[in-house]
Amino acid sequence: MTPFDKLTYKLHRIFGLIGGLFILMLTITGSILLFDNAIDGWLNPSIVSVTPGTTRQPYDGLLKTLQARYPTGSIRNLVLYTDTKDRAVRADVRDGKKRIWAYVNPYTGAFLGDRDSEAAFVRKARQLHEHLLAPPVGDWILFLVGISLIGSVVTGTWYYRKSLLSVFAVGIRWNKPKRLLYGDLHKYLGVVALLFLLVISVSGTFFHWEQIERALGEGPREPRRQETTVAPIKTVDALLAESQKQVAGFVPEVISFPDEPGKPLVIRGNATDANPLLGKFTSATEFDGESGKLTRIFRASDTDAEYKMEHILEELHFGRFGGLATRLLYFVLAMAMAVVTLTGLLIWWIKR
Repeated sequence: MTPFDKLTYKLHRIFGLIGGLFILMLTITGSILLFDNAIDGWLNPSIVSVTPGTTRQPYDGLLKTLQARYPTGSIRNLVLYTDTKDRAVRADVRDGKKRIWAYVNPYTGAFLGDRDSEAAFVRKARQLHEHLLAPPVGDWILFLVGISLIGSVVTGTWYYRKSLLSVFAVGIRWNKPKRLLYGDLHKYLGVVALLFLLVISVSGTFFHWEQIERALGEGPREPRRQETTVAPIKTVDALLAESQKQVAGFVPEVISFPDEPGKPLVIRGNATDANPLLGKFTSATEFDGESGKLTRIFRASDTDAEYKMEHILEELHFGRFGGLATRLLYFVLAMAMAVVTLTGLLIWWIKR
């Protein structure tokens, strides 16, 4: 073993230990986010899940029901779940300091209930996964974790470069002493999940660097907004019809209402030519918040290379681009990554 190889192995252990402190949490929370809609439905069936009907009610009627329910609140978003037939329509409502998720049955128009959105399990899991529940400090920590994971992949690949593919010929020797068994599992699953771990760590590190840039004032930053009064929107069905007229095959998913005077109403969704790697929503229409006049049509396919690369990284990170099959594959690879981390820690413990 050359001195450089010894240094590489030492760095691999250091990177692995740093990343290992967080990788199990990231694996668990990441797996939750892969199936967040399903998990949220299981945890809150009485307000989130509905029995599919034959015809969906006009959204104008659902909007009136919500506005009557929250006369002092403002509806910020309406999440339609168009492609999920057994899912209630969800409204994001701000009522003073309260942040509420309110649910309406899209087939009957009945109000189903509400809850504190900040306390929702899937939201907490996302905040933990993305910010350690403590932005921006959590973003700095996870940025360093991402660097460590990238370093672990690079140093591990270099150190085992001569025997990288031979792990498949050796396999996993279950009847050997624990040290050898842990080593076999570590190398075998490490090779299997190598590309996955590299993609996840690179994309995650990139996202946290963006958050750090914003915290330092070097990136695009959302202005601090004060609570303002905006006239409630009275109709959305006509705007949805206009969106579907202007964008071929448009399937609306989210309606974002203006949160201050002069801001547009935005309907986000996907069209028939949608590239799933270009974002969760690849098309959008914008309307004047007062007159309802169409002001802009957005297509992700027409954006610049920077936008496309950022959203490709996001879709690769969260595994949203290939439906259920991709999410299941990501879950299996995430479990492999967790075993790689555990066996690495066990190998370090035995050799310490």
